[in-house]
Amino acid sequence: MAASSTSTDGTATPVPLQRSPDSVETDFHALNVSNPSDMNDFQQTETELTNAKARQLHDDVVEYRNAHKDKIDEIKSRIRETYPNQVAQQLSPGIQDHIKAEVQACTKDEMKMQFEKLMPISLRQQLDEINGQLSTVKNAFSNSEARSSNSSIDIVDAVTRKDKLKPVLKPDGTKSSFWPLDLISLFAYDPETVKKLLRDYELPIDKVHDTNLNSFLGYIGIKQQVV
Repeated sequence: MAASSTSTDGTATPVPLQRSPDSVETDFHALNVSNPSDMNDFQQTETELTNAKARQLHDDVVEYRNAHKDKIDEIKSRIRETYPNQVAQQLSPGIQDHIKAEVQACTKDEMKMQFEKLMPISLRQQLDEINGQLSTVKNAFSNSEARSSNSSIDIVDAVTRKDKLKPVLKPDGTKSSFWPLDLISLFAYDPETVKKLLRDYELPIDKVHDTNLNSFLGYIGIKQQVV
């Protein structure tokens, strides 16, 4: 329904009827009440359209999966087989080295443990004692040869001939850091250095310097003494 207005020349001009949202909703409700079958048909049509779209979407997904099935299967196959093998090949050298090192360490520790179990403590002590005795005998033999060589040196001649002294080892089997190269070097030592030399060989120390020299000379095999 439309209203009209009259223009200046007397012609009637139709004016659109302005309706509020409430009036439109009222008319729609009235239509639904007066024609319920029409409303049901509308709802049924809307449902059928929705179902049709859902079926079409499902069919599209199935068609896409079927079209790309081979490609998908290939990707799955590579993931299951190819990639694990490649990773294993890349890691295997490092893993093998690590495993080898671990096995060697475990084997070494196991052998040591088993050896300690099988070997009595007393036997190990006996071996240590025997090794110590062998070292003592070896040092004694070396010192015996050194004293025999030094015994041939004459104090007077040694000053001019500069005969070298053959080293006599300390009780621990090492050479003293104060060992003199020859008798000239020994006689040049001051009293304190001579005392240090005597301490290295665990010899008694006297207050008189010449007494200390003679003690050392006799210890290393020289029979003559300083007077």
